[in-house]
Parts: sequence; C-alpha cells; structure tokens
Amino acid sequence: MQTQAMYEQRLCAFVDILGFGDLVRLSCERPDLQIRIRQLLREVVLARPVWERDSPVQVIEARLARQGASDPKHQAELLVREYAAAERGSSFSDSLVLSATLNDRAIIGLVTSLLILSRGLARLGKYARGAVCLGPLCHEQDLCFGPALINAYDLEKNAAYPRIVFTPEAYAEVVKVNLPSVGSLAPYLREDADGQRFLDFLTQIAPDLADTFGAEEMKEIRRELWRQLSSSQAPDRKRRKLVWLA
Repeated sequence: MQTQAMYEQRLCAFVDILGFGDLVRLSCERPDLQIRIRQLLREVVLARPVWERDSPVQVIEARLARQGASDPKHQAELLVREYAAAERGSSFSDSLVLSATLNDRAIIGLVTSLLILSRGLARLGKYARGAVCLGPLCHEQDLCFGPALINAYDLEKNAAYPRIVFTPEAYAEVVKVNLPSVGSLAPYLREDADGQRFLDFLTQIAPDLADTFGAEEMKEIRRELWRQLSSSQAPDRKRRKLVWLA
C-alpha cells in the first residue's frame, strides 16, 4: 500500500544559543531575566508578525470583513491554518528549530524570527550560532525530522563563529522574496570572508522586520561586546569569536 510522503520542501534553521546555561543559572536570582528569556524564546518560536498567524480567528475575521470578504469567518479559519502550517518553531533548552514553507510570507517570518533571536541575545551578552538549509522536512507541532534538519545540525555543529549561515540553496530562496511592504531580504544576508552567507542581524541598511532597531539598541549591544572583550578572564577560543563579531 502506497502512503503519502510526509516530507515537504522547507527552509529549516537549527540554532544553538551560546552560553545559554550560564544565562539560565544567572536568571535564578533575577526574575526579570527569567521573563526576558521566556519572552524571547516565545517570540522566536511563534514567529512574527504574531497577530497574522497565532491571533484569535476573530481578529482576522474582522479584518477580512472590513475588506468585504464574502465569508470572513471561514476565510479567517483557513488563513490561521495556513499560517500555522507555513511557519513552525520548536525549542529545547539551548536549541531551536524553525522552518518555513517556500512562500514569501513564511520566509519573511523565518528571517524575522532569526533577527529577533540574534538581537535579543546580543543585548543579553549572548549570541546565536546556526544554519539554514533547504530540503525535505517533516515539522509538526510536536516533532521535527528530515534531511534538512540533519544538514542544518551538522553545519551548526562544525561552525567556528557566532553566526547563522545560509546554504547556497537556502540563500537563493530568501533573496527571491521582494514583497512591496517589505522589500528585498538580501541586505540581511552578508557574505563573509570565507564565502559563507550569514544573517547580518546588526545591519541598519534595510527596512527593519523585527520591530524598531535603533541607535540605543546598537549602543547596548556594543557596550556588552566591548565589556566582554575587555575581560581578562575570556578564554582565547571565546575571544576569537568576539573579535570576529566585533
């Protein structure tokens, strides 16, 4: 008996949070830090814009009704299911898996989530390392497996710097996106000296997908980075990563 294949072509990001254990241990004495960690992980796993994918059906129904939809409730239910299938997020301790179908809205959500994660961690003095691959994947609410995840995991495991790299195939899919409301995603992906394309989460030359990212946020990240670089206790391996980031 032939069964339907569970795999579909998706962009898959596997991301490791560097120094997550230290951050969690520190949070035991700081309830405010506990809140920031939870908020950051929830934002990433749910992806943005949250209201488009995870809000109550009534919110989307009201918007469709204002636009003159013939059956706004039914269409809203279909859209919620579509958004939930297009973007998936899973987290376990210091590792996250995000994936997206190959449509503009889902890809924008994936890139936005990676920006939110990278910037939020940098403000806490921690950094993300990971990889984004294109390939067969099964990603449901309670499980994720497939060649795309294995490839992304292998790339992250062997990475030398705190960056999220994109394979050539994944990069090609991302730079195709060019919605009028967002523009090209290409400015968010930068080519490194070794030819790898990676997420330039500090770029200020593109329209901001992840809320407002201004001068104050950049100053906060720079202060934390220089504080770590100035520490005499930083081991050589960590210092090399910080120098690359700087």
